[in-house]
Amino acid sequence: MSAPTPARAPVPRRVLEFCAVFIGLPLLLGWQGDVMRHWIIPLLLVLASIFLVVLWRDPSFDRRQLYRLSFQRRACLTRILVILLLGGAATLAWALHSADLEPFRLPREQLTLWLLALLLYPLLSALSQEVIFRAFLFHRYRRLFADPRRMIAASALTFALAHLVLGNWVAPALSLAGGLLFAFTYSRTQSLPLVALEHGLWGDWLFTIGYGHYLYGGHA
Repeated sequence: MSAPTPARAPVPRRVLEFCAVFIGLPLLLGWQGDVMRHWIIPLLLVLASIFLVVLWRDPSFDRRQLYRLSFQRRACLTRILVILLLGGAATLAWALHSADLEPFRLPREQLTLWLLALLLYPLLSALSQEVIFRAFLFHRYRRLFADPRRMIAASALTFALAHLVLGNWVAPALSLAGGLLFAFTYSRTQSLPLVALEHGLWGDWLFTIGYGHYLYGGHA
């Protein structure tokens, strides 16, 4: 059976839409960061829900991307875990030598909150962000970034830009690195569950070793 014919839309309109949603909106939220950072999770859930509806109604979108695991999932999972181990060691070393971080303070002092964060972050935050910055962005703007390398760069840069709302430089820097990693995974697998799992693991690790105050609430 032949693949669905991609829905055509004038490129200039897509450019304007992309600039408004993925550049203008993050800059506006960053400008109003003192207020908006307290509404990050509800905003993510609303945007992710809207974009899921748009994708679901688009006949050219392969809905299997929302639930399938890559046929190379074993190799992909191995790569995700190896990079997590190496990157986890590097971020832990930074935390141990940083005057601004207190490694493992959250699990030591607020065990219930830490366990709740481990559970809810992948489900509410990581999954929503992957719907927005990978599944939606990769499909909706594929004609603007036909080269996979450009698509990966666009996804990572807009992902980092969205973290300006947190009001510190660490969140965008970490998000740029994470965005490149997650975008590469999605580009290779076209699997939302795999990339959401990868994102969730990284988020849980960073919260565990003390980066939470950079990544939630914006208190640098």
